[in-house]
Amino acid sequence: MATILHIGEQSYTLESFLSPKRTLITIGLQSDKAYNVIPLADEQADLFQCQLSQTPQSWKIQNGQWRTECPKGIRSRLQHACDLCIGCCVNPRPAHPTYSWRFPEKATLLNGNRIPEEGAILHPGDTISIENTGIQISSTC
Repeated sequence: MATILHIGEQSYTLESFLSPKRTLITIGLQSDKAYNVIPLADEQADLFQCQLSQTPQSWKIQNGQWRTECPKGIRSRLQHACDLCIGCCVNPRPAHPTYSWRFPEKATLLNGNRIPEEGAILHPGDTISIENTGIQISSTC
């Protein structure tokens, strides 16, 4: 079964984004300051709004994102982007960058409620609200 996000006229099949180097799907403001797998044109959205991860049965959404402190990693399309730019890296061990949880300034809502700290499981028919953007969840067999 595939899970689909509908944002305005756009539809995204979540499973199509996964790879050995990408196990999380980030959603946030479209910007050259940070790469998000699903960028939002909503200026009220945060760069690090939320992330999705696959569970054995469905998808889990969390408010915020795991991000490296490295500017190059923040802008990379890959989850683990380090190519050992020795001398420029803010990480003490460039081959193993340090990640921290980045919370957005404004909460991500699921069906009108704040997402719990541990996250929430997505179901077909759910609605994610990020400021002026509504995201509908559906699935295919």
